[in-house]
This record gives sequence, C-alpha cells and structure tokens, in this order.
Amino acid sequence: MKIKYKYIVIIAALAVIANTIGALVKILHWEFPIAGFGIGGSQILTVGTAFWIIGAVLLIIKAITSKGSDILNR
Repeated sequence: MKIKYKYIVIIAALAVIANTIGALVKILHWEFPIAGFGIGGSQILTVGTAFWIIGAVLLIIKAITSKGSDILNR
C-alpha cells in the first residue's frame, strides 16, 4: 500500500481543526446534543488526538517503507 503525504497532511489538518474547535468548545463550556447525548469539548479533543496519532503512525509507516529517495514522493 502506498501512502502519500497528502493523506497524512489531510489527517493532520483535521486534527488541528478538531483540537482548535474542541478547545474553544471546552473553554466556552458548550455542549451539543447529538443522538441523545451531549458532545462536549473533551470528546472533540479526543477525536483530534486520535487523528494526530493516526497521522503519526502513517508517517512512521511511510518513512520505514519508503525506498531510497521515494520518501519525498519523487
């Protein structure tokens, strides 16, 4: 499986967005009632952290499995 950097960048961007929104929601003490239970800042921050972990794992896999100068998608 070839992992391209654009997928890792997209996941990292989603992590930044989720963490920013999660911090804002947590500071303002907002809660969104979705599917019968409240989604707050803590849950959004958890999702953002999960995206960071997934992005880091994909980057490590990309670095290990790349051959020679393929690390930069040349």
